[in-house]
Amino acid sequence: MHGDETSADDATEFIGRTAATGSAEALEPGMQLGPYLIRSVLGEGGMGRVYLAEQLRPVHRDVALKLIREQVASPLARAYFDVERQALAQMQHPAIAQVFDAGTTEQGYPYLAMEVVEGVPITRFCREQQLGRDARLALFARVCHGVQHAHQKGIIHRDLKPANVLVRRVDGTPMPKIIDFGIAIGGIADAGSGVAASATVAERAGTSLYMSPEQAQPHGIDTRSDVYSLGVMLYEVLTDADAAAVTPIAHHSTRRLHETLLAAIDSDTAVADAANASGALLASARHLPGGLRAILRKALATDRADRYDSAAALADDLERYRERRPLKAVEPTRWYLARTFVARHRLGLAVSALIALSLVAGIALALDGLARARRSAAIAEIEAAKADRVAAFTRGMLAGIDPNRAKGMDRSLMHLVLDSAAERAGRELADQPAVRASIERTIADSYSSLGDYAVAQRHYDAALAAGKQAGLPAAAQARTRARAATNLFNHAPAANALALARQAFAEVADLPADDRDRLAIESSLGAIEGMAGRPEEARARLQRVLAAQRRLFGDEDEDVLVTSDDLASIDIDTAHLDEARPLLEGLLERRMKQYGAENSKTVDAVNGLAIIALEQKRYADAEGLLAPQLPTVERVFGKDHPLTMRLISNLGGAIRQQGRNEDARPYYERTAALAARLYGPTNPATVIAESNLSLLLRDAGDLAAAEAHGRTAVGNASAAFGDNAIRGIIHREFATVLVRERKFEEAEKELLLAWDVFFNAEGYGPRHPRSQDVVDTCIELYGAWRKPDKEALWRGRKASADATAAAASP
Repeated sequence: MHGDETSADDATEFIGRTAATGSAEALEPGMQLGPYLIRSVLGEGGMGRVYLAEQLRPVHRDVALKLIREQVASPLARAYFDVERQALAQMQHPAIAQVFDAGTTEQGYPYLAMEVVEGVPITRFCREQQLGRDARLALFARVCHGVQHAHQKGIIHRDLKPANVLVRRVDGTPMPKIIDFGIAIGGIADAGSGVAASATVAERAGTSLYMSPEQAQPHGIDTRSDVYSLGVMLYEVLTDADAAAVTPIAHHSTRRLHETLLAAIDSDTAVADAANASGALLASARHLPGGLRAILRKALATDRADRYDSAAALADDLERYRERRPLKAVEPTRWYLARTFVARHRLGLAVSALIALSLVAGIALALDGLARARRSAAIAEIEAAKADRVAAFTRGMLAGIDPNRAKGMDRSLMHLVLDSAAERAGRELADQPAVRASIERTIADSYSSLGDYAVAQRHYDAALAAGKQAGLPAAAQARTRARAATNLFNHAPAANALALARQAFAEVADLPADDRDRLAIESSLGAIEGMAGRPEEARARLQRVLAAQRRLFGDEDEDVLVTSDDLASIDIDTAHLDEARPLLEGLLERRMKQYGAENSKTVDAVNGLAIIALEQKRYADAEGLLAPQLPTVERVFGKDHPLTMRLISNLGGAIRQQGRNEDARPYYERTAALAARLYGPTNPATVIAESNLSLLLRDAGDLAAAEAHGRTAVGNASAAFGDNAIRGIIHREFATVLVRERKFEEAEKELLLAWDVFFNAEGYGPRHPRSQDVVDTCIELYGAWRKPDKEALWRGRKASADATAAAASP
């Protein structure tokens, strides 16, 4: 079906400046309008009749055809119909009916051809399918995301109600479709708040039961009016009640209706003036948990300033309720936050208590065992072995504080255990440096896995200090130092990490060339060399190490897999994509067998393949790899984990490069905000995120904002990258913004700087793809600047590179 299933009580109301001169007469089955053959009437939309039709050309399919039948129709009706056509043409979202075609038939009738939506109104679906509360909340969140998509396109629906949200099961999951944008109006989306610019309308349009107070007046409305309508629908979905029961109240006074609904939510008894059927509706709210009533209260607030500022914010609170996280609709008192934390982590808190007890017992047993060893030489060997086993058990417990193993456990809970263990280790193991070195390194590894690199670094330092005090073997110390260097690269200048990695390798350089520790530490050094701007040196080192490791340990060995991953990253940076791809494909296959899909090592392999697709301009392939990963990564590692940040950054890039700029915007903005919060303004991740956001804003036409973000990126590029060639990418990208702004002289300076960086950088040179990006931008610059001599110079460089590439190809 497709269209409203309206009754007399919830029909869309429209009182315009001018009345229509007549109603649309029905088209008979068998009539043809352009390429469409009419089959039957499906229903009446807000501003037009909807037919089931067969499209005959250029493709053959069934469509829902909506049109104003008469050529002489109300100008206002025609205007709204045009808005609907434009609105649906802009939107592509699983929760919004897809538009196939829009135009005017040969007979002069404006039409809209859409997918035929199978389904029933959302409230009926929930009742008939007997959905549980959690399933209803999940379904309604999908509706909210669809509405948010419309709002991001600048469209306010104005007639959201159950009849306009049809639901059916897709692969067993209830999926909604929002239909009938017949009285929608446009606004300008505000990316910051999600609130569209207020649109003033002189006519009252919508359905009384679902109208916000400002829409019923009418006053200027914005996207929060749709949020109110969603609130009324949510009321029905959660209570199985029918809002039509309060129709008499709505017809008498819309203000009284709003007050009545809020009173029902706030009261533990039925509202006094609600009689008979309406009393049953209003009384049903008192059975809802307090959290859901708080959500309804905020969505249905009479003053829109008190409502959720977007449909996405409402969806977020619904997800928070499902996950027992603190709600935005509830004041965050300490008691409330503590209560929700306990509710969310009943099992986790019990487990953490057991872990804490195990840690205390383990450390105590380790100390007791070592003390016994000192007291009695006869049993020293037995007691020392027992102490080692207990220390190993303690390390194993701590190693479980890792998102890869904890599978979505709240990070605050993991921090609680780690912080406690760290404090006890420093205090109680001061005179047992060997045990402390082992436990401090495990704690550092766990903090690093959580993305808390600065805290992890302190514990690596503590492990190294304890190891030195205990006189641990050089190889053991070097392994810890190599891990510390990799961790340091994530939050400090690359030169610092490189110096630490070189120090680690120096500690094992005298070991035999085929020693496992020496090879592993050299592999770590190669990875950091590549990231620090020495890709060719790193590539040669990693190729040599990988060959030795494969010969000695076999293809399945963990050290071999780590080196393969590092070499693939360097191959990507140096444009050896055909060599990187088989490395990553083999790595992904092995990681899936070892760990499954929900592991950072598996996700890293997928991310690497997606980066190759991006570099090869296979943007849809990159999106296909990354998009399915996002829900899993957010659940397992958290929405603010560095792994999540990398994934959403690349996913946003894949979407933008397909021309879907506005769909990509949330990913870019989220990445920039998260990087700045995690690392500060001069971190490489933050600088890259700022530059990427600048490009998105450039393509959106917001050149002033694009310049601001791009200028921030180039201003911090030297501090972030030093001599690394990535600095050239940042300057070249900023130049593209300046060219659009016709700031040609400054653009030229940025491009020449970028060219100099790539020309002299190890592993790049004039024919590298990044260098050729500079060439292309220079051609664009001098063409726009009308400097044909310089344009010809750069065209010559491009031709030379193309000729060289052609000669090198088989």
